[in-house]
Amino acid sequence: MAADGITAVKSARRTIETLELFAETHRSASVSEVAAYLDAPMSSTSVLLAGLARLGYLEQDPVDRRYRPTLRVMLLGAWLQDRLFGESSLLRLAEGLRTTTGMTVLIGVQRGASVQYILTLRRSVSEGGGHMRAGMLRPMTRAAVGKALLFGMTDQEVGRILRRANAEEKDASNRIPTSRFLTNLRAERAAGWAESSGAVRPGLSVIAVPLPLLAGQPPLAIGLGGEQPDIEAGKNILVNALKKACKTLAQESATAAHAPTGGVGEQRAQRHRQPNKTGC
Repeated sequence: MAADGITAVKSARRTIETLELFAETHRSASVSEVAAYLDAPMSSTSVLLAGLARLGYLEQDPVDRRYRPTLRVMLLGAWLQDRLFGESSLLRLAEGLRTTTGMTVLIGVQRGASVQYILTLRRSVSEGGGHMRAGMLRPMTRAAVGKALLFGMTDQEVGRILRRANAEEKDASNRIPTSRFLTNLRAERAAGWAESSGAVRPGLSVIAVPLPLLAGQPPLAIGLGGEQPDIEAGKNILVNALKKACKTLAQESATAAHAPTGGVGEQRAQRHRQPNKTGC
């Protein structure tokens, strides 16, 4: 890739990561805070933020010079929100889980033999949260959110992913025998939830369940993460909270799917939709 292409990709990534910072912290941020989050120079971060402000995606407080998103950011995905959830909101449910459980909320999607966190709501805005950050990739076979995504797959499909994940593991001690993994996965599938128990990072744990299938979206899973002793102590409460949230989402998305629409394409899509299959 030419140098200008690499620069463009890097700038695009930093733009998205800047918006993800505001999604995680729910507060304004200074140039230095954004630069630290991006691990980028202050000078280039200042130029990036000023550019986003000129485009109307950020605004800068004239007194403390801190930046915050504008409504234009929210409107970027408003059409998708309405189409998928109607009056429901996956983000609202995630926020509710963070508030009621006090844990970090993670939503992930499959990327090869890895799970990628596409949304993270940290348990505290003061936490570093670097170990559970949107955009991060984790092995599907060790991360709870990844294992929850495997619930809907056959043993053959799971086996292929496990072989690839094992091949990508640099530390041989993290490679998992197929028979042992399938036995554990079947038990977790039967229970309806998966747990990492420090398998990704010692001392941290995540409990996860698959989300209901949503029209036009790949399979997603949602998890609650925190310090391992906290997860262990509140395991039953956390599992019930996750199951209740995805049951609510399934009911509301089903209602939205049966609402009358004027588009022939949408009517055809509704006729071919499969019922939601989750562990909730």
